[in-house]
Amino acid sequence: MKKIRNVLCILMSLSFCGALGLLSCTTSSGGTYSRSVNADEAAARKNKASKPAGSSGSGNSNSAGSSTNSGAAVSGSIGWSGSSTYNQDDAEVIIVIDQTPRGTVKLQGLPFGTPVMVDGQLSGGNVFDLLPGQHHFEVRSFGFEVWEADVEVEVHKTSLLTVTLIPASFHIIDVDCFNRSFNPGDPGYFGQVRLRVNVTTPGAFQWQVLDSKSRLVKTPAQVKAEKASTDVFWNGHDEGGRILPPGQYTLLVQAQDQQGAVVGPEYRQDVFLNDDSERRTWVGGSGFSGPFFVPDAKVAPEHTWTLSTALVSHLAAPDEPIASTLVWLNSLRASLNEYSEISLLVTNVFRPLASDISTNWTGFTGSWKMGLSEGALSYAVGLRGTFRSFNDDSTDYYPPAWDGLANFDGLSITFPMEYSDGPVRLFIAPEVQISSFYPFWTDNRWPSPDLFVWSTLRFGLEARLTNPLRVALSAAMKSEPLNKGSPALQLPLSIGAELSLYTNSPVNFTAYALGEAGGPYSYAVYGGIGIGVQF
Repeated sequence: MKKIRNVLCILMSLSFCGALGLLSCTTSSGGTYSRSVNADEAAARKNKASKPAGSSGSGNSNSAGSSTNSGAAVSGSIGWSGSSTYNQDDAEVIIVIDQTPRGTVKLQGLPFGTPVMVDGQLSGGNVFDLLPGQHHFEVRSFGFEVWEADVEVEVHKTSLLTVTLIPASFHIIDVDCFNRSFNPGDPGYFGQVRLRVNVTTPGAFQWQVLDSKSRLVKTPAQVKAEKASTDVFWNGHDEGGRILPPGQYTLLVQAQDQQGAVVGPEYRQDVFLNDDSERRTWVGGSGFSGPFFVPDAKVAPEHTWTLSTALVSHLAAPDEPIASTLVWLNSLRASLNEYSEISLLVTNVFRPLASDISTNWTGFTGSWKMGLSEGALSYAVGLRGTFRSFNDDSTDYYPPAWDGLANFDGLSITFPMEYSDGPVRLFIAPEVQISSFYPFWTDNRWPSPDLFVWSTLRFGLEARLTNPLRVALSAAMKSEPLNKGSPALQLPLSIGAELSLYTNSPVNFTAYALGEAGGPYSYAVYGGIGIGVQF
């Protein structure tokens, strides 16, 4: 019931936001906005008419002085201490200049190019104009101790600070932790925690992994720190390479001297292993079938969103040369809550070798998915709708993802299911689609536009070759229109492959291959590359 309430709230919110958007557009086109523009134009005409012939400027001024200019208009700032007035297109424009009282701090003895932290914000140079009050300065230069100072800034006064950098002995300044909660089964960056160890000079440090009872479960080799910041990663495995049980763990970092003895304080970071998240950056995503929609029954983790882009080229067909069709796919996938997510896919199809420019088109696909179960066996339900920039089937080609909604306007519902318990994931996604067009291939049995309802079935597997490298293989078939008395699945058969490399950052790279067969002499082969990033 909780899931159903969340879904209803989401749908109501989206409808309400859409209504507000339409209302605001209507108001902007013929209401407040238009009245404001008309009033500005009327004021400009009145101002022009009131000036003597040949006048080109205004004599208005304030206590801070005035000037007359003829450059581009810029207006708006903080404070009203000064202004300049000039004419542009016969309209008087006033520039308000920010002259908020400030003070100055100058650092002496600072090596050129050394970064400075002012109130926790990274800055450059050695002269700083600041608002009155107390400010904190911090200088970190590799090989030297951290220099810090507090200064009270006064209005219209310059404070001089002398920076004295003292050669440092090796020790850890601090330790930052990224991706603190992670699933070891996720690929690359998503399946590990990253520690950034900041040190004073070149040296070495040791780090260990403790469980919730402070028992040692892993001691990696000593790490050599050759620069100011050094990153280390832990993927949730113990000394024997086995994935540890979900729960809280502590990463302990300590500096060491040349003899391997611990020096300085220890630094602890608590991290959390979980097995309920699933991070993927496939183009499209959200559980739908068709090439580049490798079915996914898991919902993206809360408060995350993914951007992906891919360029796919036509490679082979009986009557089509290489690159005769180019497809550019861009997708956004965002988590709504722990139960559901939304995604938007924009498909641009280009036919550079075609003389008819109308064969180029753009499609917009929006989808929503709700997870229905969690664990090794999971399944979900998804809704999808597509709008295309033109509504005819005059072209005799089909770009990747022939499942209809990539080509024509329509709606669909899908029920993706998957089973994953180790390095292999099995998936299947039945889908029912409805559209005014039908992606027939080698025959013209049904005129269009008309109402067509058909089904597709995509199935396949994903294998983890190594933690950062994964490959997915899938195949799909579709039915003839169910409402035309032909319910059986039929050719064409669509086969897709994706090879993804996940790096030690939120970015991953994917290579795509796609083959479609409509019969012995009807086929198409596509290939391409893509980039995805998740936040």
